Amino acid sequence: MKGRAKRGMAVYFAVTALLSVVFKAALMLSFVPSGSMENTIRLGSFLVSTRFDVGAENLERYDVLIFTPPDCPDETYVKRLIGLPGETVEVRDGKVYADGAELDGSFGKGPQNRIGDGVYNVPEGCYFFLGDNRNHSYDSRFWKEKYVPLENIKARAKYIVFPFADAGPL
Repeated sequence: MKGRAKRGMAVYFAVTALLSVVFKAALMLSFVPSGSMENTIRLGSFLVSTRFDVGAENLERYDVLIFTPPDCPDETYVKRLIGLPGETVEVRDGKVYADGAELDGSFGKGPQNRIGDGVYNVPEGCYFFLGDNRNHSYDSRFWKEKYVPLENIKARAKYIVFPFADAGPL
């Protein structure tokens, strides 16, 4: 093998190793296989998410997060964080409340039906998630284990990178 080819292979392996470390420790690339987050994120979108800012002290209501749902440990979901540890979340008549205060529903897709209405008491160390397209979202309301423990949260969705027409920050 000639010197130029050896250098090319070395650069290729170095870049591959660097990208592997970056995506393992700092970033996550995700495909969105459902319309549960429409109109915010369309079916078939690709997201870049950050892994380094998902500690309990960094999470805020309305964050769009990537996580492993308790009922499906081999899958990852993207949903909006609605209920924080220790809160009582109520879904009623197409609206969502946390500890009695009505939450912002402006990112939701269309009027919400009453399927999944109920009162949910979020345990300490856990979170409650809803999709923005609530009439077509398999989220905390419907899981057997309704609350996502902090350790199941993998990343914070930051950017849509595809389709290019939607590319930009979330």
